[in-house]
Amino acid sequence: MMRTILIAAALLASGTAAAEIKSETSCYFGDSGPGSKVHLSLAVRIYTDTENGKEIGAFAQYNGGKTSIPLVFVKYVPTDTDEPGLGNYELTRVEVVDQKVTGVYVFVQTGAGIRQGRYVTYKSARYPKPILLQKGYEEDPSCKFNE
Repeated sequence: MMRTILIAAALLASGTAAAEIKSETSCYFGDSGPGSKVHLSLAVRIYTDTENGKEIGAFAQYNGGKTSIPLVFVKYVPTDTDEPGLGNYELTRVEVVDQKVTGVYVFVQTGAGIRQGRYVTYKSARYPKPILLQKGYEEDPSCKFNE
């Protein structure tokens, strides 16, 4: 079902059936809060139409869970103020479960794209405290995207 939705979105976004779609998975790690013993790993898969460079879909999955959470692009804000062209930004996506927005993800890149300057803040609609997840290595065995 998810693949059908993704393919339909790709066709609508590109206007042609010949568009190439790139899939990229990123991993983020953190704790569910101060003093928490719950370690989180988040895999985010982003699908992009390579012809026009536009995102056509994204999904998140925690700790190698069996289900993916659809993420909907909201906005992109470049944050290069002093030295343009470094590629720093804030990108906001919302998670949608049962046709309701259940959380907000803000993906941040600072430091001209170095791994230490990439992180995500997640804020659930149910819990007021945001969770900070740092960019990790895709090879980490605890970060898997199950399909």
